[in-house]
Amino acid sequence: MTPIATPGDIEWIDAYGQARICGLIVHKATITGMERHGDRRPDGHLTAAAKERLADQLTAQLVSHDQQSRAAQHAAREPAIWRFCNG
Repeated sequence: MTPIATPGDIEWIDAYGQARICGLIVHKATITGMERHGDRRPDGHLTAAAKERLADQLTAQLVSHDQQSRAAQHAAREPAIWRFCNG
């Protein structure tokens, strides 16, 4: 299953501090670290464009994390020594 973050996930994280997306917990600090100047309206809420962009960035991070963990799992299952037979 490919992890996908939505603008609704970003809004939830911004309001409540964290969310679980495809089994991974994402904290508000992650979102805050990706924000740019002008992403927030004067009332302190994220703009719709910022939510879309942050969702895309978070999705890319989640996919990368998923690929890395799958590669590590695969590497852990490989035998330490390979022996080739020549017939």
